[in-house]
Amino acid sequence: MANNDGMNHAPKGKVNRVVKEGEFNFAVAALDHGHINGMTNGLLEAGATLKWVYDPDAEKVAAYREQFPQAQVAQSLEQILEDSDIHLVAAAAIPNKRSELGNQVMKAGKDYFTDKTAFTTLDQLEETKRVVAETGQKFWIYFSERLHVEGAVFAGQLIKDGAIGEVIQVTGFGPHRLVKEKRPD
Repeated sequence: MANNDGMNHAPKGKVNRVVKEGEFNFAVAALDHGHINGMTNGLLEAGATLKWVYDPDAEKVAAYREQFPQAQVAQSLEQILEDSDIHLVAAAAIPNKRSELGNQVMKAGKDYFTDKTAFTTLDQLEETKRVVAETGQKFWIYFSERLHVEGAVFAGQLIKDGAIGEVIQVTGFGPHRLVKEKRPD
């Protein structure tokens, strides 16, 4: 995560605390994409308390803790899932593993916040719908370009205010670096 390809970028929004310190605790796992930093910032800006970080790669954990030193290092995902103080687990796993991780998190009684794309097959989507229905937990997806890009937030405000007329469709075509050699298999 600490490299020069943008993985260290952690977008920040405006602080708008909706919970008090310790009222909503979260953990972070699966540090496979730099969006986890923006996700963490968003949760912290809302007043959530970061308690744990876990990834099997100690280098990723060390890089994450450079930005978020308050995170305690968990020895396993199970340690996080067994912690009754944790309300939500945020993760940026490899895309084809995101729904499976989310299902495991929800079955442990916690909400799940994942990077986009959350699903790579329709079967994954259907399984997660079933787990959400069974557990009553929430499965959220981080659309970073919509939530943490100042221009998109401003456009949303213009739309809300009616300043640009009736909006029929919104699309984004921002560049995205492949950086294939740094992506997981």
